[in-house]
Amino acid sequence: MYGFDEITGNGQIIKNFESAMFHGRVSHAYILSGQFGSGKKLIAKSFAKALECEKGIGLACGVCSACKTFDSDNNPDIFYVKPTKTKALGADDIREQVLKQVDIKQYRYRYKIFIIENADKMTVAAQNVFLKTLEEPPGYAVFLLLAENSELFLPTVLSRCVTFKIRPLGSEQVAEYMVKNRGILREEAFFLAEYAGGSIGKAIKLSEDEEFGLMREDITDRLFALRDIDLATALMWAKEMEKYKDNPEMLDIIYMWYRDVLAAKKLGDEKYIIQKDKLQKIFAQAKKESNIGLGKTLSAVWQAKRQLGQNGNFLLTMEIMLMKIKES
Repeated sequence: MYGFDEITGNGQIIKNFESAMFHGRVSHAYILSGQFGSGKKLIAKSFAKALECEKGIGLACGVCSACKTFDSDNNPDIFYVKPTKTKALGADDIREQVLKQVDIKQYRYRYKIFIIENADKMTVAAQNVFLKTLEEPPGYAVFLLLAENSELFLPTVLSRCVTFKIRPLGSEQVAEYMVKNRGILREEAFFLAEYAGGSIGKAIKLSEDEEFGLMREDITDRLFALRDIDLATALMWAKEMEKYKDNPEMLDIIYMWYRDVLAAKKLGDEKYIIQKDKLQKIFAQAKKESNIGLGKTLSAVWQAKRQLGQNGNFLLTMEIMLMKIKES
């Protein structure tokens, strides 16, 4: 189900949409700009649903025909524009999915709404084709452009759209959402919120990613035991961890672990620990470490991340990192 009451944060944007509907001043084009998982698609779909609601009260009633067909993805006046050949929206995509449809009046409801995902990935040619419609749009057409970087739009496109910047949420807001709406335990929810950097979308994705959860458990268990094994065994781990080499989260998990251990060592207060679901192990490991050694460890992990980012040899990079950690 979609509705403004389902959205966490970004209250001012919601108020602007509600005011536009209430006063009959809905613009023909909006850009919703925000990082991956910031909730821009949820906001766009909630706005689209409210626009089509037959009761026309500024909020989707959820029970009329328009709301029901929207929730079941059967609303004939809602169009989702996506690339068909490459990752970028091309001129042909805009011609086929927008221009051929926009001049045909809405089939049943108040507006004909086009939700364009990754709109900032439109080619220059596609934007120029789209511009013709933006300059003289039919009164019943509304375009909702979803973007991560609004600076990629042509100035002529930007000038014809109302742009809203969707802000990342605070960790507490994301954690509260995960507990309330996803049934996640509070300690895990707080970790996911911090790790996701205020992105509800990313937090949800990680919570549903079984591989991420298993990888995190495996890696943190190994790191907890690293001080108690010899170098030869540690180097064997480098080989065993090759199964994670294509997962970009691997080194972030390692870095966050030692970041928390350093926080426990220096500050001694759990409120500074991100991984609250692993407090006991983090404080136990902190007793085995030194501040200087942890600084060197974090530097080694950062160097490994940079090396792999430059397509360095995975096994060699991991071996060097583990050797430096053992020596620190």
